[in-house]
Amino acid sequence: MFSSLFKRAEASMDSAIGDLGNRVVITIPFLIALGFGAASLAAFLNRLYGPELGNLLVAVAFCLLGGIVALVVRIRRRVSAASSATAERLAEEQPAAETGETTSIFDDDALMAVLSAAAPIIVPAALRTGLKNWPVLLLLAATIYLFSRSNQPVETTVPAAS
Repeated sequence: MFSSLFKRAEASMDSAIGDLGNRVVITIPFLIALGFGAASLAAFLNRLYGPELGNLLVAVAFCLLGGIVALVVRIRRRVSAASSATAERLAEEQPAAETGETTSIFDDDALMAVLSAAAPIIVPAALRTGLKNWPVLLLLAATIYLFSRSNQPVETTVPAAS
């Protein structure tokens, strides 16, 4: 009875992991190239304009790049929202079985179904792994705490000589 549900959840999970894995594999070389390009640009601008102005120009370039990416994402969301509204109108007119369209694994309902099917397996395994490696997790928490603290030196008071 539940075997078909588990098989669907497993297939959905495999599809999501495969899609995400492909995106990560494609993205990593571009991120590495971006890092080397930024280092090269920083070295060139530091040599040309000095360290203060060179680093400032690199920061401005990354802010501009981030702004462009934000605009592209916003435009894509508007286009996808408009196309999804059109698709919803068409879906009301025609049943989904007749259109032959497949839904994405990243839809809210599908994602919640996958998470609810995978949670009983993943949560106990994560707890077992966490309990086995509690010293590492404690060290990680302490390191995060130390690095999140302010870098301002603590003022020490020296008693005045009377």
